[in-house]
Formats: sequence, structure tokens, C-alpha cells
Amino acid sequence: MIRAVLSPVVAAHSHTVSLRLSTGAEALVVRVLTRDGIAGYGFTFHEDVARARRMACWDATARAAGRPVWQLLRDAAPEVREALRADLEDSAHPWNRAWRATLDASQATPGASAPDGAGSGIDWTLEPGFMTLRWIEPETRQEELHGRTPD
Repeated sequence: MIRAVLSPVVAAHSHTVSLRLSTGAEALVVRVLTRDGIAGYGFTFHEDVARARRMACWDATARAAGRPVWQLLRDAAPEVREALRADLEDSAHPWNRAWRATLDASQATPGASAPDGAGSGIDWTLEPGFMTLRWIEPETRQEELHGRTPD
């Protein structure tokens, strides 16, 4: 069980981009990669990219486990769910509504079915710009050297 950790996995690679949404607002979108190459995505409408990174780490963990995020969060400590809820913006954007539904579902009684929308995750394609993002791939050798060039 995952207890009292804000991010259940340590990202081996992270890339953040600024995305202009169809509403004209701006979002920071993060893609993390685990050591096994599993990608997870997160977003924030604030300047604090740590919020998006936490979300992306939970997404990557869920993808690696083949389970919805809300099921993993159900096993997390209440303070973890509250910290993630505090990251939410007061926005009607579909991404925000989907993440809120995920957090709500994580507090449901075990054995109960998930509320509508909670199991489906975030539909990133609702923002046309998301599909045009180009993510930087890690250069494994350079990351091992911490940016130093080989001798």
C-alpha cells in the first residue's frame, strides 16, 4: 500500500511545457517517465509546476500498475489525497473536472463503483494543442553522467 507520499514514484525524467488552451488560458503540462519508460501526465493552471509533476507521477504509477489512479489513491493516506485536492484550481476546465472526479472516487467506500468519469482519466485530446506537443526524450547516457561529457 502507498502511504504518506505525495508522489508514489520517483520520475527518472521530466519535461514541462507551457500550453495555450483553447480558452486562451495557459497551463503547464508535465510528462514524467519512470525508470521503466512508463509515461505519466499532469497539468496545472498555476505557476507551481510541482503540482503538475505530482499528478504526472500518480498517473505514471497507475499506468504501470494497470489500474485507475482513483484506486491507487484509495490506498494512500488521507493527507496525500488532501494535498492533491489542494492542488486543484477552481476551474470548470474538463481536465480539472476529470481530476476532481478521480479524487472524489478515491474517497468512495471500498467495493463501491467509481463515480462517472473517474475511471476514464483525463481526456488530454480535449485540448487540440496537447496532441501537437513534442516531448524531449531522455538521453540515457548523458543523464547517467549528470550532464558531463564522457572522457
